[in-house]
Amino acid sequence: MWHASDMSVREAEPEQQRTSRPKVVALAAVSVVAAIGIAGWLVMSGTNVFTLGQPKMWTAEGLEAFVDDVDEEFGTTEVVEAYLSESYATVEVPVDGDASRTITYKYDGGFTESRKGTRSAEESTGLIDLREFDAVQTMALLPDAPEMVGLADGAVSAIMIRLAYGPDSVVADVPEVSVHVETEFGETGSVRADLAGNVVSIDTD
Repeated sequence: MWHASDMSVREAEPEQQRTSRPKVVALAAVSVVAAIGIAGWLVMSGTNVFTLGQPKMWTAEGLEAFVDDVDEEFGTTEVVEAYLSESYATVEVPVDGDASRTITYKYDGGFTESRKGTRSAEESTGLIDLREFDAVQTMALLPDAPEMVGLADGAVSAIMIRLAYGPDSVVADVPEVSVHVETEFGETGSVRADLAGNVVSIDTD
């Protein structure tokens, strides 16, 4: 049997559905406004939201953080070699118990194994202590590096920290920082310095 109360229940359902939609829209609008507000605060505070979380290797702070992370990850800051690009680095470390074997890791805020390799017997004991690397003095070389190598229209492409041959060396045993410069035409040069950031030589191709 049909009752008037049945009709009132059925008619009430569409009304409930209609009134629930503005709540959803309102919540979405609040979320959007909050996101815009956070992004605006980051921009106004000077934070680069596009590189947030990525290491900036060509800053003294970025390099010091890198050395701290190497120490934490491997329990030492003595390495075979390090390569520093603007936004990431690679570091080569000896394998425990066999100095002739090495593993290279990519660093972009964390460490990822990149490749394995070996060193010759006469080079298997040489290591560089990154704690002796003067990040501030080395970074001071970057703005003038293109002019120093005679490539004024060039730009710094990489920084290498490695063992080099000294004047009387028969093996590579002198820690060296090499700031590489390159032009868009493929011309290259490098400023070579010691770990304290003192220029030792300038090479041009």
